[in-house]
Amino acid sequence: MLDSSPLKNRSQQFSLLPKIRFHVVVFYFCLGFSFFNCQLGKVAEPVATPKDQTQIQDSTVFPSHLEWSKIKESVWIHRSFGTFGGKVYSANGLVVLSNKGVVVIDTPWTESQTEELFSEIQTKFQKEILFLIVTHAHDDRMAGVSLFHKRNIPVYSTSLTAKLAKERGFGKTNPILDIQTRLSLGNQSVEVFYPGHGHSVDNIVVWLPETHILFGGCLVKALDAEDLGNTKEADLNEWPNSVKRVLSRYPDAEVVVPGHGDWGKLDLLRHTILLLVTPDH
Repeated sequence: MLDSSPLKNRSQQFSLLPKIRFHVVVFYFCLGFSFFNCQLGKVAEPVATPKDQTQIQDSTVFPSHLEWSKIKESVWIHRSFGTFGGKVYSANGLVVLSNKGVVVIDTPWTESQTEELFSEIQTKFQKEILFLIVTHAHDDRMAGVSLFHKRNIPVYSTSLTAKLAKERGFGKTNPILDIQTRLSLGNQSVEVFYPGHGHSVDNIVVWLPETHILFGGCLVKALDAEDLGNTKEADLNEWPNSVKRVLSRYPDAEVVVPGHGDWGKLDLLRHTILLLVTPDH
C-alpha cells in the first residue's frame, strides 16, 4: 500500500503558497511605505544655506592671534582683529622699542589679544612696558586698557579721550597729552599731535622723530580703502582739514601707519583727503 504522506504534505505546501505570497507583498509594501516616509521627513528638515554659512563665518570666525610686522628694528606693528557690521577687520597698533623699555600705542581689539600682546612683548623683546598711549576712545584702540591697569602700566591720553573713555566704560586714562605732547624714552621719543575733528572728535596722531614714522590711527585710511569705514562719530566737513594739518606738520614722514590696513607713505594722507572730498562721500 502506497504511503500517502508525501502527497498530503505536497498538497499542504501548495495550499500555503497563496498565503506566503500575500505576506511577502504586504512586507514589501510596508517597507516601501516606510522608506517613502523617511525620505519625506528628510526633505522637510530645514538645512543651512550657503548664505547662512557665509554670515556665520563673517561675523564669528577671524584670527584670534595677533600678527606682527616689523617696520624698523625699533618699531613694530601689532595687528589685532575684530568685527564691525558683521564683517571682520584688522586694527593696527604700534610697539616702540627703546633702551629704557617699550611704549605701546593703542591696545589690541579684545582683552584676550591684549593678554597675548603682553606675552609676545616679553618673548620677542624681553623689555618692560613703560606706558600706553591711546589715540581715541573706541574699542579697537582701548579695549584692553583695564589689563594695563592690572599691571600698573600708565595709560596716557588727551583730556577729551579720557572724558569719552570714562563715559563709555573703557576705563580711566591719565590725560597728560594735552600739555606733555613729547615724551622721552631714552634713545627714542614720541610726539602726539591733535589735528582736530576727523574720524572722531578726539583722534590724535603719533610721530616718531628718530625713525620718521607717523602713526595716523583711524584719522588716516589705507591706500586700498574704498570708503571711510565707520563714520558714526565722524566730522566729514572738518576731517579733510585735519588731515591737511598732519600733512603740513610732518611732510618728511617716511612711513605712515593707518588705523586699519597696510602701511605706506604720505600718499595715504592724500588718499584719505580724496575719499573725503569726492561727491560720493
